[in-house]
Amino acid sequence: MKNKNFITGMIFLLIGLTIGGTLVWLIGSKEPVEKAAEKTERKVLFYRNPMDPEVTSPSPMKDQMGMDYVPVYEDEAAPLDKPGTVRITPERIQKIGVRSEPVERRDIRRAIRTVGRVEPVEEMAHVITTKVPGWIEKLYVSRTDAMVGKGEKLFELYSPELVSAQEEYLLAFENNEKVKDSPFAEAREGGRALLDASRQKLKYLDISGDQIERLKKQEAVSRTLAIRSPATGSVTEKMAVEGQKIEAGEPLFRIIDHSKVWVYGEVYEYEMPYVKIGQKATLTPSYSPSKARTAPVEHIYTHLGSIRYSSEEATAESRTAKVRFSLDNRDHGLKLGMYLNIEIDVIAARSALAVPDSAVIDTGTRKMVIIDRQDGTFEPREIKTGSKGEGVWEVTEGLDEGDMVVTSASFLIDSESNLKAATSSMGTPRAVEPEPAQAPPAEHRH
Repeated sequence: MKNKNFITGMIFLLIGLTIGGTLVWLIGSKEPVEKAAEKTERKVLFYRNPMDPEVTSPSPMKDQMGMDYVPVYEDEAAPLDKPGTVRITPERIQKIGVRSEPVERRDIRRAIRTVGRVEPVEEMAHVITTKVPGWIEKLYVSRTDAMVGKGEKLFELYSPELVSAQEEYLLAFENNEKVKDSPFAEAREGGRALLDASRQKLKYLDISGDQIERLKKQEAVSRTLAIRSPATGSVTEKMAVEGQKIEAGEPLFRIIDHSKVWVYGEVYEYEMPYVKIGQKATLTPSYSPSKARTAPVEHIYTHLGSIRYSSEEATAESRTAKVRFSLDNRDHGLKLGMYLNIEIDVIAARSALAVPDSAVIDTGTRKMVIIDRQDGTFEPREIKTGSKGEGVWEVTEGLDEGDMVVTSASFLIDSESNLKAATSSMGTPRAVEPEPAQAPPAEHRH
């Protein structure tokens, strides 16, 4: 009986100890849990307008478009080591799509684009004149834009001076034939000298060698002589008329050889430091982009011109320099006066620090980038830029190689940074005043 009472007492004792330990554990663990909850709970300082960061509210509310104000937590608003530096949680970084790239050294390339005009090569343009006065007896080329070959007849010229020169040559030729076998050296040399002089006189009057040979064979003076084209090309100007009396040196035809052409382009003054003789350019006809040609810059003119832009409101002027290209045109595919699109690929800077243009925030008076410190904090930094390339900026001051710059969502971070700088310098953000309650209409008043 005593053993049975002892066992029952031990059972009640164990039950009491178990219940007491449980209560002690619950009471003891309550305080750490509450403290942990207090530690993990983030304190909200204020709420800001999602569209205007400068507008804040001490309590949750909605803007005029029904969007909730964004909470600003104490740990986010805590002052950091530099003004404007912000701390962003990883969740928010992912949400707003922040992307960063390292600052690297690279060759900065850019394309200079302009429009060129096809013009004739200066030394391949010919003006047809005569050395003597006379009359045009017969005209073989009677219209402009006619294609003529080298040596082709242009017109027949009658000139008394040409007739006299032919007669002098025939007399000198006959005299030389008589004395060429003379035993006297002076006679032989005199005959040859007279013949050479008369022959040279005909050449000075633009009589060709084959015409002189024909004159010697026929031994008869031609009343008229054919004036021939000095080159293959098109007649761009024709001032001659059949039967016309002409004077020595009077322009009669203008013939341009189109087998080679020049293309002139206009480059703005600020682009001139990048353009060098020998740089390759792509010249493309606007009517056929597939027929692009490649040519080097052949010449850069030493003087600047200007392009004037006029409208009803104002007139503006841009300073430009002329550059020249030379193109083969034996197929006559390029016409004089035609326009070509010109693109010159140049290197603006070599081995320069460069950032994507999407990373640069241009305020008008200065340029900024957002530095990603890779620890959740972002720092705005002012930079100085140099050359502008295709999608990149050269950085001359403010960054080091390897710095991480924000290339996406930088404007969102910049607005947040401006808010932090403003709140830290001004103390208290601008709060939204509650709208006063409006009185009910007169018919509803009691």
